Amino acid sequence: MLKKLAPVPSPPLTHAAVTCPFCGLLCDDLTITARGTQLTVMANGCPKASAAFKAADLPGPPLVNGQPASLEAALDAAARILQRSQQPLFAGLGTDVAGLRALLALAEPCHAIVDHLHGAAMARQVRVLQSRGLIQTTLAEVRNRADLVVLLGVDINTDFQRFAEICLTPAESLVPARLAARRVFQVGPAASKPRHAGVRVERVPCAAVDLRQTLSALRAELRGRPHRVGGRTRTGVTQLAHAIRAAQYTVIVWAPGQLAALDGDLIIASAGELIADINRERRAAGLVLGGNDGGQTALAVCTWITGYPLRLSFAGDTLDFDPLRYQTARLLGQGAVDALLWLSTFSAQPAPATPIPRIVIGNAASTLMAPNSVFLPAGTPGLDHPGQLLRTDAVVALPLRELRPTATPSAAALLLQLAQRLR
Repeated sequence: MLKKLAPVPSPPLTHAAVTCPFCGLLCDDLTITARGTQLTVMANGCPKASAAFKAADLPGPPLVNGQPASLEAALDAAARILQRSQQPLFAGLGTDVAGLRALLALAEPCHAIVDHLHGAAMARQVRVLQSRGLIQTTLAEVRNRADLVVLLGVDINTDFQRFAEICLTPAESLVPARLAARRVFQVGPAASKPRHAGVRVERVPCAAVDLRQTLSALRAELRGRPHRVGGRTRTGVTQLAHAIRAAQYTVIVWAPGQLAALDGDLIIASAGELIADINRERRAAGLVLGGNDGGQTALAVCTWITGYPLRLSFAGDTLDFDPLRYQTARLLGQGAVDALLWLSTFSAQPAPATPIPRIVIGNAASTLMAPNSVFLPAGTPGLDHPGQLLRTDAVVALPLRELRPTATPSAAALLLQLAQRLR
């Protein structure tokens, strides 16, 4: 009697030069192994990327009111929710370029309001760009040309974890003399001091609530005028002013999502004014760290298509942009919308709890099992299907690759099928 042999497991596939979609830096040098649907970072991954690839399970089946259903039945149920809605909200928006294009194409006939998961942080930056303007630079400029980098209240230890490796202490630079002479100052709480090996940081200590006052003192110091900060902050401000006067190219780095909600836009405006002051005699620019969960992509695609940034309403006869009125939390809290379409393919951020009907297009971490809801499983761009994302500095769209075999559709494909049902 012949003995049945056990199947031989297939060897893992190795992918080189992989773009990581899990933060706005979009590091594109990762090495990933895929054994079936399990993904492992083998080289060049930060702790956040390693954990995200490892935890990226494939989503389960479509759900209608918490019960498994066919994809066709779930799409039909989602279409009925949108057909009955007088004022839907499309939020989350964690997807790639194709997903955002498809969502905006659906938002117009549904007369939806559109907001991103990180809409509050993005609105702080947009308000300053609209009202005052900003001189901004790129990751490559910081890496290759800056001889002074000022980290303004930004913590790169918990997010943007490879920023120090890529931009502050790179192995090589186009201008080696500036790299050798580079100084890094950190303005803000001690907790935000970079822990990356090789980064020597000089501090201007101040509480997060005092960032704007510290920037005002620095501007006064550069102009030779008196200011009110004292103690160690005053000493640090004086040292930083001397460094700015000696530098050929100063870059000030901040993350809007890490700034205080009440005065984050004022801090960014103060940073912009400091950059303008420096540019009167030498060169300076700002670098914004953000764009997680497809945030920079969502902002760019919305601007390409409509001419407006996010927090936009398609409900009236004309487009209406309002960064304060069209906040997701505010709309849900005031009962101003009667249906929610939540799109999240990168993070584990769940759809907001609300009694109104909900449609969730997302990954395994965003599965919704609740009454009056529909869950449509979608693949993660850069893992389950190819795509493109815009980097935090908004100067390049990086390609994402398919790393594992799956039949899970993309968010763009699901949104297009929804749109067909509403015609």
